[in-house]
Order: sequence, then C-alpha cells, then structure tokens
Amino acid sequence: MKKLAIAAALAVTTTFCVNSFAAPAPTDPKKQTPQGLYIDAKETIDLMKKDPKVILVDVRTPAEWQFVGHTHAAQIMIPSILFKYDALDDKKPRYRSVPNANFVSELEEQAAKLGADEESTYILMCRSGATRAQPAAKMLDQYGYKNVYIMTDGFEGSKTKDGDKAGFRLINGWKNSGAPWTYKLEKEKAFLEK
Repeated sequence: MKKLAIAAALAVTTTFCVNSFAAPAPTDPKKQTPQGLYIDAKETIDLMKKDPKVILVDVRTPAEWQFVGHTHAAQIMIPSILFKYDALDDKKPRYRSVPNANFVSELEEQAAKLGADEESTYILMCRSGATRAQPAAKMLDQYGYKNVYIMTDGFEGSKTKDGDKAGFRLINGWKNSGAPWTYKLEKEKAFLEK
C-alpha cells in the first residue's frame, strides 16, 4: 500500500513538472480539448526557449497572417478553417467557414520536414485561443496526437473592456507579449492553396 501511494505521488509530481507550463483550462466546455493541455503566449515563449523541438502551429487564415501579422516563430502555418466567399455565415455577420479537410495531412507533411511526428509537442495558435485551435486539436487527437496544447490567449489576445480602446485586442496574446511578430510572409512557410 505504501509503495502504491509513493508511485501515485511520483506520477502526480512528474505530471505537474511536465505540465508546469499550463494555463487554466477554459471554463467553457466547448473550448476544451481532448488532450486537456493549455498554455498562454508567455508560457509558449518560455517553453520554446527551453525545448526547441516544440512546434508552434498558426492555424489562422492567410488573410490574418498578411493583414494582422504573424510570428516567424511559428514553424507551421496551416489554416484549420477556410472561408468560403459564396455565402454568409448563418450565425455571424461574416463569410461562411468550413473546416480545412486537408489540415491533418498538411500538418503531417510539414511536421515530417521538421523531423516531427504524432509524438512531438505542438502548440496551436489561433486569434484568441479557442474557435479554431480547439477543433484542430480535436482533429489531431483522432490521429493519435496527444501532446497538443492550445494557446489560450492566441495571437491577438483578449479585448479591452473600458476606455477609448474598448473592444481592441490589447490584453495578452502573442502580439501583446513583447515577442517578435511581423507582416512579412516567408516564402518557405507561406500556405499556398493546392
């Protein structure tokens, strides 16, 4: 019994040490992932410094990369959803979106070039941390990817609630963390439709 208690304590300690970069899980169950791994932008930067094998995947759209900015630290840039310009979304005032049916195969192709596979650690980054990263994590889980984190504050971060900048995404997120970002696309990483 004593050995069992020690083993359980070691397992908890090991899990805590491995997941010491762990932002709290989103309270909204719709934003949670099967992997249950969450990290914020600042923790992502620290983790990538400590472990250069960690792969940052930007799952936003090419238009966002070009007009909102992106980071060269993202080794893979593949949209998890694509906008279709043939109709508007039924629920939101925007063009309708559809999942990128080739997301997993495109990610696997890019990961292989980096010497990575389904055992590697990935961090998925969308605009604000859920609507596109979470479905991408679910897709990857179905293919055996268990080490997939969601960057909970995304590239742009959260909106301010007060003052003359109310509604602007100026709180947390990669763009507001002090980490480098740019508007200049890299030919080697740019997503091109096939």
